[in-house]
Amino acid sequence: MQATEIYLFAINIATMTLLGFNASLLIAKKGQNFGYASLACCFIAIAIVICQPSLKLLAPEWRKTQLIVSLPALLTIAPSFWFYIKSLTAESKWTLTKHERWHFALPLVGLFISLFTLVLPSGVQHGLLVDGDDVVLESVSPFLRYSVYTGLIITFLLVISWVVQSAFYVVKTIVRLNRYRAHLKDIFATTEQKEMGWLTALALLVGIPWGLFAVNLTLNNLLFPSDMYTPFSSLLLLIAVIFLATWSLRQKPGFEEIFDEIIKDDEPSALSKKQNKYKTSALTEDNLKHIADKLENAMQQKQLYLNAALSLPLLAKSINTSPNYISQTLNERLNVNFFDYVNGYRVKHAKNELTNSNKTVLDIAMDAGFNSKSAFYTAFKKYTGKTPVQYKQQSQS
Repeated sequence: MQATEIYLFAINIATMTLLGFNASLLIAKKGQNFGYASLACCFIAIAIVICQPSLKLLAPEWRKTQLIVSLPALLTIAPSFWFYIKSLTAESKWTLTKHERWHFALPLVGLFISLFTLVLPSGVQHGLLVDGDDVVLESVSPFLRYSVYTGLIITFLLVISWVVQSAFYVVKTIVRLNRYRAHLKDIFATTEQKEMGWLTALALLVGIPWGLFAVNLTLNNLLFPSDMYTPFSSLLLLIAVIFLATWSLRQKPGFEEIFDEIIKDDEPSALSKKQNKYKTSALTEDNLKHIADKLENAMQQKQLYLNAALSLPLLAKSINTSPNYISQTLNERLNVNFFDYVNGYRVKHAKNELTNSNKTVLDIAMDAGFNSKSAFYTAFKKYTGKTPVQYKQQSQS
């Protein structure tokens, strides 16, 4: 056994073990969030696709079966991960609906091809999958020969479709995350722990092994055989799985705490379109002014912004007004979202503290309602153009 084979085997076993362990944990938690079941399905599909180095040494007789079932597994990875993303960013508890079943159209076609391949004579299977030669088809009946050729053409198209499918879901994920992060600021005054920046880092990390895998898979089907299991790509995949497993098990849906407080559409995109958001509202200009006055009173007199956990539903309860009416007032009359409105008051409070007290910057940030020093610095620099330290030095001079 060569050193490279030992290395690939060790990395593959570690990756497979991690995938299996985390899939079992996610399945156990599926009652809390349906997205966990989707991610578990994604992990299992990845394990099926990448297990070739382990089977080569431990169970070579299963290699043909693995190659056959890899096609539907490969096509299942992207939609499964998409559903996980959707569950994290949904504004109500998310479950798979009937109109979303089209996402599994390609995996079902792949499953049909796999079932067809499994019932082929073992000699034909071995010739096509192991030897990579269609000479074996010369000895079979014309019907079976043309059926196999049709299956090979569909398989080739599915492999190319996988590349397109993956790019499609990458774009959908980026768009959804951008809309999700924008809508967080309509609901919460503190969003740092809900923005899921780790998904962006994961996309960059996964991009390299995904690109290598896509190139190798395309070359295998178009031009010449190419080994997709390289030491570099295998190690990157292990790192990506560790990263995803670590974050996914502790990440909660961003809107989870208001699932039962606000009834909204399933899609954040529908809520983020300001032009359609309030078209059926009955609020008059006098109503908007009245609500704006109540908001100013809640901020200036009651200082509700000092609550680090302040959200739109909490503010609505405190002034006995509908959350949607508050949101409309902020956007149409005050021309600001909830996040900037509340943090504007927090920065004003912090400016006064920096000028008139000897507290540390961290203490001032916490007193003003921020839950981290980084969030305080970002907001303060946005509103004043200076860091808190620069502002304090300038005010003292």
